[in-house]
Amino acid sequence: MLTAPAVPTITALDIDEIAGVVRIATASGVLEAPLPATPAEQPGEGEQADGAEPAEADVAETPVAVSPQLLGDRVDQVKSYERLGTRILVSGHPVDDTDDEHLGLWEADAETGEWQPLALTGEVDFHAMASAGVTPADGVIAAADSVTGAIFFSPDGGESWQSGAELDASALAFTSDAGVLLAVTPTGLQASTDRGQSFAAVDNAPELTLVATPPVGSKNWRILGATATGELWRSVDGLTWEQVGELAFAPVAIAIGASDGAIYVATETAVSVTTDGGITLTAVVDIMP
Repeated sequence: MLTAPAVPTITALDIDEIAGVVRIATASGVLEAPLPATPAEQPGEGEQADGAEPAEADVAETPVAVSPQLLGDRVDQVKSYERLGTRILVSGHPVDDTDDEHLGLWEADAETGEWQPLALTGEVDFHAMASAGVTPADGVIAAADSVTGAIFFSPDGGESWQSGAELDASALAFTSDAGVLLAVTPTGLQASTDRGQSFAAVDNAPELTLVATPPVGSKNWRILGATATGELWRSVDGLTWEQVGELAFAPVAIAIGASDGAIYVATETAVSVTTDGGITLTAVVDIMP
């Protein structure tokens, strides 16, 4: 049996603007906190929100960081996380008493927090996942398995899986049509056009350590990347990249929502948001116990 750490290690972020929450995948389960308005959405000095009383000029409009709550009752060591609509998918290591060393793929209802095994229980330990699709109902998923070292692909939202190329991938991302699958590897960014059966190096790509995309079904699809030095990069096709900002630190997780502008970044103890490419950061979730 594994023991959950006092300060949970963050492995992924999920910006769910429809539900109005940010979810944080950690080594102590999936946490959830209210999603505040970004600084760009806050009423400015001399302005007010529709139907609101006028604010005093010296009252700060910056949201206060909140503490998250556990989603459901599982505190597994989550190594990878994806969401298709209201379906939350995780993989990693179980913390409760079990004969299975590997969690396989589990699913939760985002509205109720109820968990159940979905596929490959005890067989795989996905350390990275990515999804894409026109709608969550037709979403496809790719995953990097630490047990076999192979890239797995699911055409039906995680119900069935096929294995592909062996690749040491720490992060994955799809283009909007799932035509290109990107993989962050120790030797650089790699791309697959055959659903993970083979990969080739992406020429002139930044040295990314993290990649993220909006929730499946988002019309404004783009790929966000971060480097070990805090640079933030963006791409649409996965092959050409432009730098869109820089942080003063290397984030442990990054995320973007369906709407453009806000970038969410995590350290080991907090989640912050920036709307100006990292020049200013506003803490929104405090992970410290």
